[in-house]
Amino acid sequence: MSKWWLMSLCMSLLLGGVGCMSAPAPTITPVITPHAIAESLTRDPAIPDLPFPDNPDPTQCGIPTLYGRGETPAWLNGVYDGVMIQPIVYLYDSHLRQQIATQAPHGTEVQVLMYQSNPVLNYYLVKIVGADPPNEGWIPAPLLSFEPITP
Repeated sequence: MSKWWLMSLCMSLLLGGVGCMSAPAPTITPVITPHAIAESLTRDPAIPDLPFPDNPDPTQCGIPTLYGRGETPAWLNGVYDGVMIQPIVYLYDSHLRQQIATQAPHGTEVQVLMYQSNPVLNYYLVKIVGADPPNEGWIPAPLLSFEPITP
């Protein structure tokens, strides 16, 4: 077969909508299991362990929703089960707690912006009242009080 004939065949097929190119390679979609996701999470070594259960499967966590109009007052609570566990309470980048977004002393007033309902541990997105940025982050529900706290 001559090159010319092959080129004209390809051109006619191309104009006819069939094309002369080979079929694209099949796309392989990796299957990501919850175990693989949990193993891929890398937390900053400065992040302390929680004294209560956290969400074991990040793929099962809820979708963040607005909490009121972002004006609900609350207070950071470093006490858990009657013991001061965090005199400085950490606010995280997300419910995955990979990075510390900011921090403030126990008893600091915050405004609740969002809520995330999860299978084991719920989280709130809060903004520290009167603080300069960075002043927002996610906090596990047991470390937030809707009643004023005396520092």
